[in-house]
Amino acid sequence: MKQFTLAEKNEVLETPFIHIHRKLDVLLSIGKLLMESGADTGRITSEILRAATFMGIPHEYLNIHISYTTIMINIFHEERSITVFRKTPSHIPNMAMINAVSKLTWRAFERHYSLTTYEMLITKLPHAISVYPNWIKGIACALGSSGLAFLFSGDIIALLVTFICSLCGYFTRSLSHKLGFNEYMSIALGSFTAMFIAYGFYLHIELGSLLYVLVCCTLFMIPGVPLINSVVDTINNHILSGITRAIRTLLIVGSMTLGMAMALYFSPVPAFSFVDIKPHVFTIEQMIGAFMSAASFAVLFNAPVRSLFYIGLGGVVCVSVRNLVLVHYGFSLPGATFIGAATMSIIFLKLSSWLRTSGPVLVVPSAIALMPGILLYRFLFDILHINKLNESGLLYMAQNGTTGVLCIVAIAVGVAIPNVLAQKYLQRQKEIRIQELMATRHASDGQ
Repeated sequence: MKQFTLAEKNEVLETPFIHIHRKLDVLLSIGKLLMESGADTGRITSEILRAATFMGIPHEYLNIHISYTTIMINIFHEERSITVFRKTPSHIPNMAMINAVSKLTWRAFERHYSLTTYEMLITKLPHAISVYPNWIKGIACALGSSGLAFLFSGDIIALLVTFICSLCGYFTRSLSHKLGFNEYMSIALGSFTAMFIAYGFYLHIELGSLLYVLVCCTLFMIPGVPLINSVVDTINNHILSGITRAIRTLLIVGSMTLGMAMALYFSPVPAFSFVDIKPHVFTIEQMIGAFMSAASFAVLFNAPVRSLFYIGLGGVVCVSVRNLVLVHYGFSLPGATFIGAATMSIIFLKLSSWLRTSGPVLVVPSAIALMPGILLYRFLFDILHINKLNESGLLYMAQNGTTGVLCIVAIAVGVAIPNVLAQKYLQRQKEIRIQELMATRHASDGQ
């Protein structure tokens, strides 16, 4: 590898059009890694612009277009214009990757990496970030669903049965995917398996709490990250990306609901859609269930191991605050959900810097404990059985749908509230830090 002198290295990083195609390739790689790992569009744009600053490309030269499946970057100055793009076909939440990309760019500023070093490290990231084994993810999904059964006032028997059903559903979905089935078909088969087994337990064990198994055994399939990101993108005026994420979410939830309906097709439909999951008392079991679900589902999103405990605590905070204002202050469910998500998000705004972890790595998995999609899937399930609903059932279906959408918006706005309230301040602090680090670029090589 060619060794650059300090002067040569700084010239490359301070002159926009030197090695411009390599620089644009790095920016595309950053955008692709973040989009495929579940970052929202605003964060992707911010990270691309920060990397461009490091490589000496003024922001006014750049035009960035991000859709759900394509990252496009144009650099334009006077008579020179270059446009590049890259497809993003895979979308699997990976919080460790989001954290790694952000830390790598800051480290590049601090250690004064050369373009070659920065380019090499970005290229190595997909192979350097470890991923949890599939069997660990399966157990985590089962634990997360079990925690929700406990959170919704189920007992120990309901928790254990939910664990078994969810585990079977997860591995059915994984096996279907390995066999080459369509993604949505794999989800439908997984939910069919989980619900079929759950209904078997419900028929043969006379225990009322097993209704919570029917409610919770498939909840690990609800795409919480794209669901939250769809609203975050939309309220930040990234309309195209937000709508695409929302449509994908509806397809996943619809496939999951179809699988559940198939499992119950030849049997009388149990009244699990009418099970009251709204808390009426504040208990320690709710805190345990919130911790289990948040920390467990964070494994599915490949959150770093060291952050799992804090994510679990974040789930406890947002669920406890929500339940507290619901039970004792009479708030509506969307209003209480917003307060819970906002409280947790504001706490993690400071905690993330102390833990040297990117904010979304802590905030988004913690908010999943609020289960933004549960009312949405119950709404779709009722639509599939609309011919069997009476007037009260139709009213309840409409309430589920309306409340579900409002809760999703409340969670997304609550998660984004620190940026909404202090966006200019936070951005200014980052710019000051960047300028301080850029001012030391000529002082030493730092390699």
